[in-house]
Amino acid sequence: MPWRRPRKRVEHPVNVSRAIEETLEEIASAEDEEDSVELANVDGASIVEAATGQPDTEERAPSPLAEQLSRVELSDAAVVTPVRTAERPEADVDLAVDAARGLRLKNPVLTASGTFGQGVEYAELIDVSRLGAIVNKGTTVLARPGNPQYRIAETPSGILNSIGLENPGAAAVAKKYARAWRELGVPVIVNVAGYSVDDYVTVVSEFAGIAGVVAYELNISCPNVKGGMLFGFDPDLAGEVTAAAKQETDKPVIVKLTPNAPDVVAVARAIEQAGADGLTAINTVLGMRIDTKKRRPILGTRSGGLSGPAIRPIAVHITYQVAQAVSIPIIGAGGVTDAEDALEFLMAGASAVQVGTATFADPLAPLQVIEGLAAYVRANGLGSIRDVIGAALPTPREPR
Repeated sequence: MPWRRPRKRVEHPVNVSRAIEETLEEIASAEDEEDSVELANVDGASIVEAATGQPDTEERAPSPLAEQLSRVELSDAAVVTPVRTAERPEADVDLAVDAARGLRLKNPVLTASGTFGQGVEYAELIDVSRLGAIVNKGTTVLARPGNPQYRIAETPSGILNSIGLENPGAAAVAKKYARAWRELGVPVIVNVAGYSVDDYVTVVSEFAGIAGVVAYELNISCPNVKGGMLFGFDPDLAGEVTAAAKQETDKPVIVKLTPNAPDVVAVARAIEQAGADGLTAINTVLGMRIDTKKRRPILGTRSGGLSGPAIRPIAVHITYQVAQAVSIPIIGAGGVTDAEDALEFLMAGASAVQVGTATFADPLAPLQVIEGLAAYVRANGLGSIRDVIGAALPTPREPR
């Protein structure tokens, strides 16, 4: 059965026969573990998976989808004829940015992982070559069938999702989409997920040498093998997985921060010190909806990740705080729907932005953001979009 938070919170009595400091430390550790249990549940990690880093085949009966994923033919190549448009309103404006160290993009607008598939799904609808880059769907070492239904629930100004990293596995993704990515004409950033440091390293290695792949984005909102705590919760664990990925590739490594961490800034600093080339701020915020008729949580995993405009103020705030603590580029993510939203992130210190949930409502949203940013640069007589990056950050004399 899935690993879930206990229904009743356990009281942790103080052992008077031991040092108060030791007992309080144990209590805090237990409470942190309870929090990470709930977060781990969002991507469907069972207790066996959290302990071993491998898919749990004993406790979870294979679903029809799991069986379908296991039969993916590695020789099947994704075939797509990308849409191309002659009209590019942004063509005469300097929108180029450094989205990470060593990653120069023609504009600061990317798509967010999990909202744009593998890129080929949207390439038949819009001219993806106009984008700064795309981030593919979260990829793990082995195929994952994902979480039980329901996986998505609408909320005011956003959605809750608990997809569970459904994907056919790194080798299958690399084999199937390598050719398609080469033909899309847009840089591809591979989103990497795992339950151990070795998982991340293995996924990175699977995409070595694939044309079109320009960087990796590490999803550290995953439970690790050391007791189930998320990589993104602990600065040391976040630094460890970052350093390991950096040793495996010479391409830029970007790390996606979880807003659910106790101290996001401390995690960001540790990631920078471990050699990361950039950060993405932020991943989804933990949330829940209740079906009042059934008197039960709507999502199959109870909790899910909240995305969309509802979390934008949180994402902008974290971007603003992290930008003052690190020197590597930041990609802002969370509720970007138009150019005005993107400008908030850029002025808060981000060098680029990701458009995610908005593409579900309007596949043209990322392109409209690009056009809006170009219009802003023209209207304000700026030399480039880079002139606004960090504009809202405090000067040395201003209070933070």
